[in-house]
Amino acid sequence: MSSMSIGNNFSDKYILLNKLGRGATATIKLVKKIGANDTIYVAKEYRKKCKNESNKEYLKKITSEYCIGFSLHHENIVKTFDLIEDRDGRWYEIIEYCSGGSLYEKINSGKLKDINIKNCYFKQILLGVQYLHSMGVCHRDLKPENILLDKEQRCVKIIDFGVSTVFRSVFNGQKHLIDGICGSQPYISPEEYEGTHIYDGEEVDVWACGIMYYFMIFTEIPWGEATLDDSYYQSFLCKGKDYFPYLEDLTPESIEGLLRILDPNPKTRITLDKLIKSNWIQGIQSCGSTNEYNSHGPSPSGIGHHHVILHI
Repeated sequence: MSSMSIGNNFSDKYILLNKLGRGATATIKLVKKIGANDTIYVAKEYRKKCKNESNKEYLKKITSEYCIGFSLHHENIVKTFDLIEDRDGRWYEIIEYCSGGSLYEKINSGKLKDINIKNCYFKQILLGVQYLHSMGVCHRDLKPENILLDKEQRCVKIIDFGVSTVFRSVFNGQKHLIDGICGSQPYISPEEYEGTHIYDGEEVDVWACGIMYYFMIFTEIPWGEATLDDSYYQSFLCKGKDYFPYLEDLTPESIEGLLRILDPNPKTRITLDKLIKSNWIQGIQSCGSTNEYNSHGPSPSGIGHHHVILHI
């Protein structure tokens, strides 16, 4: 049984080293554990509770993200270790430190040029997302900013489960649809913008993976949003593969694969399992850990099978 204890002793357990950055909902800091080895961790300091937000609502958001992260164990998912409060009422999530920076930073720096490395990163992302889905979780905000690299910049780690959703019941295995537009605009799938905004969580994650691969290959996003109001997206719908800036780095298999990922119709869009079993992805050589998951992924068990215990 895995268990976690939530308390108010941050300063009794961790030493603050320095601040890495600040986002809309959290500040990122580096810490070390008191009395332990020299391992460095990331402390994600959550924003304080809003005035119109109940304590129950606030804690539900924090613990939901933590419970999902804590229950995941895969080499392409960042490890989550602790959730702890300090004496001033600030909450911190303690996670694995990935010193290689983000995939977004590597792409923007112009240092990600080798097509074999691009493909290897992409395959690892797919394997990480496949594991998430096998656990009944859809990420809903996949983008290069939420993909970190290890020290050697060989292994990728998916982070940030703040808007992730459990879409499959751990009691009867029944799958349910997701509602509401969620994520970063260029990576949001077309079906999220349509009608009632109800959609399949696995299918939207596949779409976001396709946009990430496009960004890795062409170092630009294909459009601002996947709606008919966006002229670039309209152009893609008309041109198909002829919309791509160039095709020199792409094999016929990868071109076909990318088009099947970016199928505007979620019902005919390629599934993640079929994509990973395709000749394209199976032919990508590993640049990460030798313990990489196979194409079938782990056997589904679901978040609830970890029997997480909260002590608040």
